Amino acid sequence: MNRTLLSSTRTFRLPRLFPCFTAAAVPAAAQWLCRSHITSTTWTPSNVASLLEDPASQLPSPDEPSSGLALTINGFVRTVRKQKRVAFAAISDGSSLKTVQAVLSPEQADGLSTGAAVAITGRWKASPGRAQVRELHAESVRILGQNDAATCPLQKKYQTAEFLRSIPHLRSRLPSNSLLLRLRSQVTAQFTNYFFTRDFVQAHPPIITSSDCEGAGEVFTLSPATSTSLPLQGPNQPQELEDLFFQSPKYLTVSSQLHLEALAQSVGKVWALSPTFRAEKSDTPRHLSEFYMLEGELAFVEELTDVMNVVEDMIRHVARGLQASHVGKELLEAQSRDHEGHSGTLDASELTQRWQGLIGGLWPRITYSTAIQHLNDAVNQGKVQFTFAPDYQEGLQTEHERFLAESVGRGSPVFVTDYPRAQKPFYMAPSKQAPSNGDAQETVACFDLLVPEICELVGGSMREHRLDELLQSMDDHGLARPYESLPPNFSLTANMLAGAFAGIAEHSVMYPIDLLKTRMQVVNPSPTAVYTGISNAMVTISRVEGFRTLWRGLSSVVLGAGPAHAVYFASYETVKHALGGNEGGQEEHHPFAAAASGASATIASDALMNPFDVIKQRMQLHGSVYKSVPQCAREVFRTEGIAAFYVSYPTTLCMTVPFTALQFMAYESISKVINPTGRYDPYTHCTAGGLAGGLAAGFTTPLDVIKTLLQTRGSASDAELRNVSGLWQAAKIIKRREGYGGYFRGLKPRIITTMPSTAICWSAYEMAKAFFIARGEAA
Repeated sequence: MNRTLLSSTRTFRLPRLFPCFTAAAVPAAAQWLCRSHITSTTWTPSNVASLLEDPASQLPSPDEPSSGLALTINGFVRTVRKQKRVAFAAISDGSSLKTVQAVLSPEQADGLSTGAAVAITGRWKASPGRAQVRELHAESVRILGQNDAATCPLQKKYQTAEFLRSIPHLRSRLPSNSLLLRLRSQVTAQFTNYFFTRDFVQAHPPIITSSDCEGAGEVFTLSPATSTSLPLQGPNQPQELEDLFFQSPKYLTVSSQLHLEALAQSVGKVWALSPTFRAEKSDTPRHLSEFYMLEGELAFVEELTDVMNVVEDMIRHVARGLQASHVGKELLEAQSRDHEGHSGTLDASELTQRWQGLIGGLWPRITYSTAIQHLNDAVNQGKVQFTFAPDYQEGLQTEHERFLAESVGRGSPVFVTDYPRAQKPFYMAPSKQAPSNGDAQETVACFDLLVPEICELVGGSMREHRLDELLQSMDDHGLARPYESLPPNFSLTANMLAGAFAGIAEHSVMYPIDLLKTRMQVVNPSPTAVYTGISNAMVTISRVEGFRTLWRGLSSVVLGAGPAHAVYFASYETVKHALGGNEGGQEEHHPFAAAASGASATIASDALMNPFDVIKQRMQLHGSVYKSVPQCAREVFRTEGIAAFYVSYPTTLCMTVPFTALQFMAYESISKVINPTGRYDPYTHCTAGGLAGGLAAGFTTPLDVIKTLLQTRGSASDAELRNVSGLWQAAKIIKRREGYGGYFRGLKPRIITTMPSTAICWSAYEMAKAFFIARGEAA
């Protein structure tokens, strides 16, 4: 304002104006006199509140011209009273409950109506009326925005909250609602000042997040408006990726706690006032779908008392600032006025008493067990009757919290600390003090702040920072540990890479044993390729054909196993998740979901792997003429056609579908028994994988013998074997020539091959999963 005066005045004396810049050294009236020296300039106050709040503007000044001070105000017409010779308009801009009375001529008032935006220039004079000290005698009136009072939804009558919600662009025009806006602004400024002066860093965590921080699943799932099928699933339910904007489920935040905990590790103390969303279908004021929540995190704190001290000081600071502010005074004024017409509203004296309880009273701190004892004593003494009987195991109801705030706090808030562990989240640290009652369960270092009438207002706790204890707490609460099952947002690329790594590792390491199994399963082999056992086969092949023969055809496995196992495990995880195999905690067992997902996975992967498996076994045969994978593929295709690569596919599926169903079901079951906690454990994956593979291999060996016959028929010298064309025909030949024992040729090498193969496969897969998750592939 002083800058405007100086720029609009050509001559001035610095010694006379200088005191205007030292507000702390000059009384308010003197400042007003300094401003009123310059009468050639029309003063435009920043808002109505600044005009009416300045005591000097309400008192006549000796230096003030008799015609009054010239000023211009901008605002909205709240009311208009038109008489024959004069009109009166109440002008407000929302900055104050009070209005400026403008005195107008009938001509100036013409066209004015409630709600119109105006700029009025005139003289600020003493008022002869009692309702106000001064009034503005208009010299010019400019209508900046017309308003048709007849059709305006806001009328001079009581408006329900439900109706006002239907006109959100107008409801803040009501004095009470504009006061709420200013109250919120005042409180936010007080919070900001408190945290800033105590070295907290304000943060702005994301509103769109991947996690359900509270764990209740009551989240709003995001989906673009163009989506044909809006996702309704929660964070633990399957979701079609093609319907998702972010390629993985994202939600509106329910809490900024997780982000703030991470940020506190960087800067020590952080806070945020952020919008929060809860998908709870409730019409009570305690369960809002959208609200702002203030959260803070402090690092390097070892005592719960330190956290409670911050909360107490913060609320006292805000209450003191509000009580001393103009907004606070207006709030008391509004409560006094509203209480006269509505007996159910809180009057000014009660509100003042509440503020005083926050500012001047002592805030008791009691343990949860003491609170339960206090409630029971009150019931036994006949002081109170509750709908829900106080119980240590059941927790505090709203009626219990209200009674504690009134009887223990006596007008001041009450801290209730050390709740039973079973009632609180897993991440809270244990209490340092033992429970006061002998039979109480373990408690955690936490608190709820109970405020009279409002009940719980603030909650806080110490965080468990020790990894082993945190994991154990997750087990106690039945929560899934990291790395056991893929999270819903684990990337498809990382999933397939883990599967490819597992497949290549499995087949490469056990390839020599697989070659021995193929040799021993051949029907009517050449005399030089008849072996009496695994050891005899390995020694004979190494001596006669060379040790490198044991690895002939390995490149075919590497080429085929990578893509096939990528599809294999990607299909497994997708189908398992869709069938609910990942739902519940680690104690949940879903054997049929595991079996079905394994069967589905092998159908997809064998379509890729079968041609490579044909090439592999052709190159594994005794006396094979094939020197490389491309040569073998070309010759088989030229002489036998594309059908040769898939003649065994039906048999392969007949074998691999039950094999993988048995293997996956056994793996899931054995893993649950060996490692019920579900943590990443290489020994569990290795042992369970090996046992599951051996069990499945033993039951499906007959089908594997038939498959080998079909895949190697092109290299047979026997005409009957060379022309075999199907599963049943191959089975009849084996039965006729060798009896039932022929179905179990190569049983030992098959089991010996499969057990370490599946152990390696599962270990490699789970290790790759853990690696990618640790590298942030699931983010």
